[in-house]
Amino acid sequence: MNSTPRILVVDDELGPREALRMILRDDYDVVTASNGSQALDYLDNSEFDLAILDIRMPDINGIELLEKVKKKAPETEVVMITAYASVDTATNALRNGALDYLIKPFEISAVKEVVEKGLARRTSSAAIKNRLSELQVTNESLRYEIERAYNNIQKHYMETVRSLVAAIDAKDSYTKGHQERVAMFSTLLGEALNLPRGELDLLQQAAILHDIGKIGIPEQILRKTTKLTVEEFEIIKQHPAIGAEIISPVEFLNDAVPIVLHHHEKYDGTGYPEGISSEQIPLGARIIAVADAIDAMLSDRPYARAKSLSQVREELRVCSGTHFDPELAEIALKIDLPSRRFR
Repeated sequence: MNSTPRILVVDDELGPREALRMILRDDYDVVTASNGSQALDYLDNSEFDLAILDIRMPDINGIELLEKVKKKAPETEVVMITAYASVDTATNALRNGALDYLIKPFEISAVKEVVEKGLARRTSSAAIKNRLSELQVTNESLRYEIERAYNNIQKHYMETVRSLVAAIDAKDSYTKGHQERVAMFSTLLGEALNLPRGELDLLQQAAILHDIGKIGIPEQILRKTTKLTVEEFEIIKQHPAIGAEIISPVEFLNDAVPIVLHHHEKYDGTGYPEGISSEQIPLGARIIAVADAIDAMLSDRPYARAKSLSQVREELRVCSGTHFDPELAEIALKIDLPSRRFR
């Protein structure tokens, strides 16, 4: 039996299809198809470890083909090809089991990295499946194995979501590293509140994902260096709801959905998207609002230079009780900001 991993590349355009074949042919057995129907015929007669599918194709589009591949060969890992990232494709791809995106034009290192990740996940999933099939539900050791397998699946889902976060970074240079810095400062605030470990983990997840909805915002708005128009700001205000929509299909992120949705609410009720106030706002969202604002003020943005530490502290005092939860603003003021610089 041939032990070389088999990869199916499906794209109706010859250029991208051949580019992927050339990048991968030295290490893998690569089969190409020019449309979805041809790809399904191949899957009827052969097994593939990984499929790379273009989203826009004339006969069967990539999302439809993804669904069919997962029904026909559920253990085949799938990577989507796109020239852009959109909310619909992100949500549908996650819901239907896609591993990751490749953005046109391709970078050789990115192609090889995502293929290696997909093949590693296939190997890991096969090992888990084989192990579970051998076990008998009879004792405590079995429950431990099932829990470990479930945690492994959660880990892979998180890797997929982090790939989407990377797609946002590619659209908006300001967000690059922003999520990690907000997660770090949110954790400091949570620890100061003596939140239990589980709540701290949830807070960190939500902070990493809080701006994921920007994947659905046009780049020309995200990168605009002058003041936004009223219409443009209304579009920006959609990103919390878009982010909640993207992560809602992922079961283990369900508790993060309301935090992502409400991270731009203000303590006095003048925020968005729902205009809720004070204790109506989830605690995690109130924490991220403070951390998000601090990182924004300390960073150079397209439309504003970074503020000094004294200016940041003054802003926290002025906005306590209006923009920010006063208890959290007070805690933030006590943290040694100079030793916590994010950049």
